[in-house]
Amino acid sequence: MRAQERQLAAVRLGMAVVGALLLAFVVPELPGRTALLVVVALIAAWSLLVPWLLGRFPSREVGIVSTVVDMAAVTVAVYVAADAVDMYLFYGLVILATALRFGLGASLWSSLVMSGMYAAVVIVGGTGDDARLDLLPVRVGYLVGFGVVAGLFSRIVIGRATDNARLRQQVAEEEHEREQIREREQLSRLGRDFGASLDRRATLHAVARGAAPLLGGATVVFVVDDAERRLVPEAAAGPDVELVNAWQKHANARQPRFAEGLIGSVAATAAARHATEVATGDPDGMRELGMDWLLAVPILAGGRLLGVLATAGRGDRPLNERIGHLAEAVAERAGPALQNAQLWSDLQDRMARERAAQRIKDDFLSIVSHELRTPLTSIQGYSQLLEGRLRGLSGETKEMAHLRVIRSQVGRMRRLVDDLLDVSRIDRRGGVSIEPIDFDLAEELRETVSRVAREHTDRRIEVAAAGSMPVHADRDRIDQVLTNLIENAIKYSPDGGPITVSAERRGGEVEVRVADTGIGIPAEHRENVFERFYQADDDAGRRRFGGLGLGLYISRAIVDAHGGRIWVAANSDAPTGSVFGFRIPRVAMPLAPAEIAPTGEPPPFVLRRHDG
Repeated sequence: MRAQERQLAAVRLGMAVVGALLLAFVVPELPGRTALLVVVALIAAWSLLVPWLLGRFPSREVGIVSTVVDMAAVTVAVYVAADAVDMYLFYGLVILATALRFGLGASLWSSLVMSGMYAAVVIVGGTGDDARLDLLPVRVGYLVGFGVVAGLFSRIVIGRATDNARLRQQVAEEEHEREQIREREQLSRLGRDFGASLDRRATLHAVARGAAPLLGGATVVFVVDDAERRLVPEAAAGPDVELVNAWQKHANARQPRFAEGLIGSVAATAAARHATEVATGDPDGMRELGMDWLLAVPILAGGRLLGVLATAGRGDRPLNERIGHLAEAVAERAGPALQNAQLWSDLQDRMARERAAQRIKDDFLSIVSHELRTPLTSIQGYSQLLEGRLRGLSGETKEMAHLRVIRSQVGRMRRLVDDLLDVSRIDRRGGVSIEPIDFDLAEELRETVSRVAREHTDRRIEVAAAGSMPVHADRDRIDQVLTNLIENAIKYSPDGGPITVSAERRGGEVEVRVADTGIGIPAEHRENVFERFYQADDDAGRRRFGGLGLGLYISRAIVDAHGGRIWVAANSDAPTGSVFGFRIPRVAMPLAPAEIAPTGEPPPFVLRRHDG
């Protein structure tokens, strides 16, 4: 309605100008000419005042006052120019304006009011033989009829105008909705593009390239240098190639400091800012680069400032609210992507340090193991030599028992060294290497039990296995697993008790079980016993049994390398004790080529076919 009121004010002003020209040049001898000019001047002044009033008051109130002013002005003109018999026709213009403003009802009301005003002027200002009195009924009827016609006309016009306005509003809303959908799709696509790579530099360039078409002529992504308290330009893009290159060169030569210039203040306050005027000293280079405006928004993630997204333009790309909204939306999506890239970069650095530390540890273990094996071999060899000489000289003596203890401890030391080397290989390769051959598992089981039994003459170890059980596996590694499980059963049976070792076929697999009647393993510890360096503590939290806790860890790696599985459970056939068991395929197959790691690193478990 404000636009309509402004249009009516313009029409009123034009009619006032035309009326003034007619009074000045066409009918200079008209009676009451001076008073009419004053009325015309007042109408023109009011018309000029209407736009100002519309900016401060509701348009409906301004329209009502304008109608009253028009009625008063026409009434004064009719009274002053009594000889101008057609002056009353101006009431029709007032009625039409009222109809256009307020509709049919107001048009009828105004026609009745102005008919009354006209009748009063004619009756008060006329004489008995005045012709206007004779024409008064006709003219009053004309005004009332004109009010009806103007009202009906306004209803049609206003109705169509309302429909058109509604249609225009609907079209505008639909276009706005489509624009919002397009923006959401663009921003969603940008979010996917930002997170497509975990490389930090690639992510920064993706942010600059993705934001450039939506923002100003040039867009630069600055990252935070916490040590220097500066912002470093890492990526730039935009349709204005000249501005992009010049800005990037300027930013590299003069990297913004925190709280310096517009970009630096955004980094210091973590709040978006824009400028259309050059700041004192021009720290952002707006004058030097010919920028008409500059906008900068912070890139945040988890409350931490990661960088600043800055965009600028010249006259061909003016700054508007939409650019500001899009810049904030782009920065909002860039934050998590840059954070993920930074985390990945930190993880890569940490992994590189851990790999270097692992290599140092492996080298250390390898050197130490070789250095330890040399004296251990010498100790074992010389102890055997001394034992042989003593046996030949004096038979069984106390010294020979001491030598056997020495050899036993040397063997234990060699096993510890071998275990440490195995752990190092498992950590480096993700598993152990095996060399499968054909052998009899039942025979190997009996030999292992016989060897362990000779070392523990005070323990009773029973064997339950078929006469023959051929398998294709790594004989030495399976012997290592059997030895670890039996030694483990002996260690955790400090009060004695039988140990049963059994083996049987299970379809295409073989299953080996080692059962003891020792202290057992609490249920909450069973999932952890195959972890390296793990041992169940006693009630006081002390380690009750010796050892490094590596045997079961290595055993699991060996069984896994054969494609089998290992487990532990309570011994259901005895009041206490545990059962350790494992299954392996009767034929251990090598890994398929597709399972080989593409990075050049060895796969988790490497199987090597024995050439024999």
